[in-house]
Amino acid sequence: MRHAAHAFTVAVGLILLAASTPTFAASAGIRGRVIDEAGNPVPDVDIEMLFKGETRKPVTKTQKTDKDGGFVRMGIPDGTWQITFTKEGYKTYIMEIYLSLAALGSFSEAGDIVLEPAPVVAPAAEIPDEDIAGPDDEAAKVGETYAAAVEATRAGRLDEAEAGFKEILASHPDVASAHYNLGYIYRQRKDWPAAEAEYVRVTELQPDKTDAFIALAAVRELDGRTPEAVDGLVAAAPSFPADARFQYALGITSVNAGRSAEAEAAFRKVLELEPGNVEAHFQLATILIGQAKTAEAISMLETYVGMTGQDESNLATARSLIAALKK
Repeated sequence: MRHAAHAFTVAVGLILLAASTPTFAASAGIRGRVIDEAGNPVPDVDIEMLFKGETRKPVTKTQKTDKDGGFVRMGIPDGTWQITFTKEGYKTYIMEIYLSLAALGSFSEAGDIVLEPAPVVAPAAEIPDEDIAGPDDEAAKVGETYAAAVEATRAGRLDEAEAGFKEILASHPDVASAHYNLGYIYRQRKDWPAAEAEYVRVTELQPDKTDAFIALAAVRELDGRTPEAVDGLVAAAPSFPADARFQYALGITSVNAGRSAEAEAAFRKVLELEPGNVEAHFQLATILIGQAKTAEAISMLETYVGMTGQDESNLATARSLIAALKK
């Protein structure tokens, strides 16, 4: 069996710090603009502002950038604020800035906030799943034909392999592994509807196995239907409450769909089931940063850095984040 294991990176921007001693007075203001690397305005960016000064209750403000990428906020406490900028397709950007008392009609200038594109996150199909299934009990009845079709698949002779698996299914329609391998062949051809149909059939024949559910979500994601991919995994999740691999797939697919609540719950479940899952620590930490849960994020990142077997790029990002978040 060939397993494809990829690390998944959800990168976050560096934190810019401006140290100062806050005082409380509701008369500060800020304005700025969010742009991409080409200098184009980025509208509809989610902005979350968290007041870092001393208050009885947390002070937070939220808004979005306008069509020109601009944002303005007035009438807020003077002092240090942590401001988080998030938008799907871009790296999360976090800054801290001291907002001083503003004269009427004046603002502290945040300047241009440049959002970098987020790296492409591999679809859930690449969380290790079985690319090519070995024979199951039904396939054993047609062993030689099945073995020849598998060999053709591995050699890249997909037309020959397709014909072999279809021959098997013509006489033995419930051979789940043959359906699964046809799904793989159609996935290689980017025939998403055909691949989806095969994986759906496998989930019906083997509802207690995770491979087809993960592969089905990946095909839907590759077909541009990421929300549907998440919904399918969420629906199947009650059947796999103690399967860390399935929960990790759910977490990654939820991240790709921008559904942080489902992603957070899934990665927490992974770590409950499999505390040694290295990359789940990193993935959960990046979600916590976006939620401004700084202390827990730092703790999670420090645990991650102290482990072994990390993805090198994620490890470098984690170290940078720890240093920035602690300032």
